[in-house]
Amino acid sequence: MHIAYFSNQFADSEGHGLARYSHQLYSSLSEIRPDLKVTPVAAWSSRNADGVRQLRQAYGLQLLPWGRRWTPLAWAFLDRPPIEHWLDNPVDVVHAVSLGYPIATRKPYVVTVHDIGPLTHPEFFLKTSPWIMKRSLKQAVDKADAIICVSRSTAEEVESYVGRNLTDRIHVIHEGVAPHFFEKTNSDCLASLKKLPVNGVPFILATGKISPRKNVVRIIQALSKISDIIPHHLVLVGGSGWDMAEVVKEINNPAVAHRIHRVGYVSDEQLRDLYSLASLYVHPSLYEGFGLTVLEAMAAGCPVVTSNIYSLPEVTGDAALLVDPYKVDEIAGAIQAICLDDSLERDLVRRGRTRAINFTWDRCAGKVAEVYRSVI
Repeated sequence: MHIAYFSNQFADSEGHGLARYSHQLYSSLSEIRPDLKVTPVAAWSSRNADGVRQLRQAYGLQLLPWGRRWTPLAWAFLDRPPIEHWLDNPVDVVHAVSLGYPIATRKPYVVTVHDIGPLTHPEFFLKTSPWIMKRSLKQAVDKADAIICVSRSTAEEVESYVGRNLTDRIHVIHEGVAPHFFEKTNSDCLASLKKLPVNGVPFILATGKISPRKNVVRIIQALSKISDIIPHHLVLVGGSGWDMAEVVKEINNPAVAHRIHRVGYVSDEQLRDLYSLASLYVHPSLYEGFGLTVLEAMAAGCPVVTSNIYSLPEVTGDAALLVDPYKVDEIAGAIQAICLDDSLERDLVRRGRTRAINFTWDRCAGKVAEVYRSVI
């Protein structure tokens, strides 16, 4: 079976979010289902010529000739040319690995929906094109033979937004955790990170590009409330996003400024080691379609504090402390509880690892392959 695996993120230069999903799923499909011929396809790439050449050699990536601007316009307004027209290999199924924009195809069509936040919560998403996502979602609802949602929360949100029961075509397939997050740490890989707390100083970890959705302001405010009770510092992993003024103001608060460390983007190996060394991982996100980082933290043996809304309770089960992300006192109380209670910390570590083991990319890939088979 030949799969046209459309993902612009697969060819992106940053390995986070949707790019991580597209690469991990591709790798597991290739490993566990050798009967599938999966061809990554993208309309554009942010990598340089050498980077694109490497992707072509390693994975058989095919870039479409019309590029980033004209491809979505042609597909959205003309519904042509079909993607299979451009590809070297035959195509049995077209899989849009995220809900980016409508894809022209005359083949059986599968779409993965991670979230529809730009449509339901536009205040959390900057520089998006809601009209393109709206068209893409409409195409998925009207035309896709199967819709994969990464959480039950996302599936329910899609059905609520479109006002239709899609039970016969929606498949809830959770993401997985890469095996290396369960492996032992190698502290040498952190030597290049110059902004970490000095050895022996305990720290709390938070990750993600800083934006209102990630709720970093309330994390810092929570630390400020208990700064006289716990000695922990806060390590922020990820780049700057938008609407940073309030975050910068909190970071510069004299009460905690010396205890906040921004280390920018890190490698997967460095991220695993930071999870392993942190006293806890705090992720009070205001909106998530899945929330893979909480599983990664639990796999690495890090206790988790996260939100009690959207997909996060579905992902963590009873293996994390759940808080109202809009209430600073709740976030502070959960952080303090873990930092001061060794038995609670050990219990969360145990439950977290047990929970994370159930989420594998091989299991995800196996279910996705079943969806491919079902639409032919």
